[in-house]
Amino acid sequence: MDSIIVGTAGHIDHGKTALVKALTGCDTDTLAEEKKRGISINLGFASFRLPNGRNLGIVDVPGHEKFIKNMLAGATGIDLALIVIAATEGIMPQTREHIEILGYLGIQKYLIVLTKVDMVDEEFKELVIEDIRDFIKGTFLTGTRIVEVDSISRKGFHTLIGELERLTSDIQERSFTKKPRMNVDRVFSIKGYGTVVTGTLMEGVIKVNDELTVYPQGFSAKVRNLQVHDHSVEEAYAGQRTAINLSGVSLEELKRGNTVAAKDSVYVTNIIDVKFRIVQDTKFELKRFSRLKLYVGSSEVLAKIVPITHKTVKSKDEGYAQIILDHDIVVLKGDRFVLRTITPVTTIGGGMIIDPKPQRYKKFTEELIRSVSLKDSSSVDEIMEEYLKGHPFSVLEEIASFINGETVEKELSHLIEEGTVIQIGKQYLHKEFLIRFQSGAESILMDYHESNPLRSGMPKAELLDKFHLPNKKQGEILLQYLTEVKRLKLEQNLVSLFYFKPELTQNQQKIKEDLLGRIHLSGYSLMTISELTENNKDRQQVLEFMLKEELLLFPGQYILDRGQYEGVRGKAKDLFDEKGIIKLSDFRDMVGTSRKFALILLERFDQEKYTKRQGEDRIIV
Repeated sequence: MDSIIVGTAGHIDHGKTALVKALTGCDTDTLAEEKKRGISINLGFASFRLPNGRNLGIVDVPGHEKFIKNMLAGATGIDLALIVIAATEGIMPQTREHIEILGYLGIQKYLIVLTKVDMVDEEFKELVIEDIRDFIKGTFLTGTRIVEVDSISRKGFHTLIGELERLTSDIQERSFTKKPRMNVDRVFSIKGYGTVVTGTLMEGVIKVNDELTVYPQGFSAKVRNLQVHDHSVEEAYAGQRTAINLSGVSLEELKRGNTVAAKDSVYVTNIIDVKFRIVQDTKFELKRFSRLKLYVGSSEVLAKIVPITHKTVKSKDEGYAQIILDHDIVVLKGDRFVLRTITPVTTIGGGMIIDPKPQRYKKFTEELIRSVSLKDSSSVDEIMEEYLKGHPFSVLEEIASFINGETVEKELSHLIEEGTVIQIGKQYLHKEFLIRFQSGAESILMDYHESNPLRSGMPKAELLDKFHLPNKKQGEILLQYLTEVKRLKLEQNLVSLFYFKPELTQNQQKIKEDLLGRIHLSGYSLMTISELTENNKDRQQVLEFMLKEELLLFPGQYILDRGQYEGVRGKAKDLFDEKGIIKLSDFRDMVGTSRKFALILLERFDQEKYTKRQGEDRIIV
């Protein structure tokens, strides 16, 4: 691994900055106020190359309780935490809170560094060590080694460096193949270069000239230059402390809490499903819509918690909840978070995001709890199934962002092969969603065909209005798919069951014969629809059915049999052959009708380009 991020943690004035300076030669307190007050306020950064060649990027965090939010911004993304405890004081309030915070962030390795050991006698030091071991017993720090050092005399630094080599030898490497993502913890400007953002590159690779997106704003920026540990590079890799010189964005447009990432690779959201754990011995109780501060990545946002598995959340409770945020955050599934109370301010819990963009829940049922727990503890294909049930028409990039894994395509292929997931173009949906839509559409169409047995189908828009889809385009995609698999038939925006065919009953056949008789009897003195149907629903349906193939409709709702129409076209041809011209009066007399109906017929000939006007007369084209 090319670079490993090491972060300090611990109470104010326990020697974190002095430890980093003694190890690296770099003073991470760079602000004038930090020098004046003798405390760290902002995040500090340094690098150190181990004897085995591995490079450590070191994040020095402030210890004062007022600057916990700065500590949280730097602690996210570290691989190894150095918990710094002064031998002169032992475990203090911020030691406890920092340890609680570290426990929520999914950090792989820990080392306890006991500083200022030259300032106490051996007996007092042993009491402090015993107190530390008692404190960590039964926690995630059980068995963590304690290294004794003094930053002035450099006592114990040889042992410290040896422990750093040992602990970093098997740290799990971050993914270089995922799309790049970096949470911004500092923003500044350099004369001649412009806007610079820094952070720990969580995943992927960033190259000079790459086009990235700044979230949550969503605007594009180009990588002008890159630095890793104060050295200019062409590429930065996951796990490295990285400074990105961006072009296309101003200093005022950026702030801590932004995320720089590949386009469409993260979720911008104001609601998340989480697995949480509450700290021990807290007096706070969380109920539905309790107000808190949520810290994730390098962002801080006010939020409301809605417990799913508990009515009231108390000390040591673990479970699932939905968190509703006052502002958008930028996350992926699996990201860690910390919760703090608003007043008095203290860390109360934390956990992991299991769904970065869920639906908002109204009822908290056993089925909901099962569904939420599946997102947390199941295999990739089970999680993918659950996601697609609630997010039909997702594309590959959306699924990959939710899963935050590298085997998405392989798992999708497996689910498609077994028929669990359906791929339509570039979109995916769970078979249960398709079955529900198909079943609903078929049920609606069966009722429609029963009520309208002579109509070819139901208007497409009318059918889609029966479903609560985000947009009609999705409905059209589903209809097209069901047409291709021969479940439905779609013709001229009319939808029917695939095997449906309009057929007349015996009674309707009698109505048809009566209608044809009246049409033929009227000859070319055309009858209207209302005259033929007499406002009778059965006669209207039969006439509508006959208009598909047997009858023609003329302006004014006039009706003529197709055979009669072909006959009158022949009469017009005969008249033209005899006189070389078709006059309205001659045509009227030949077919034995009125001037009005003769004109309706001749205008139909014109529309079909069978005849052509010459003044008041016509010729056959």
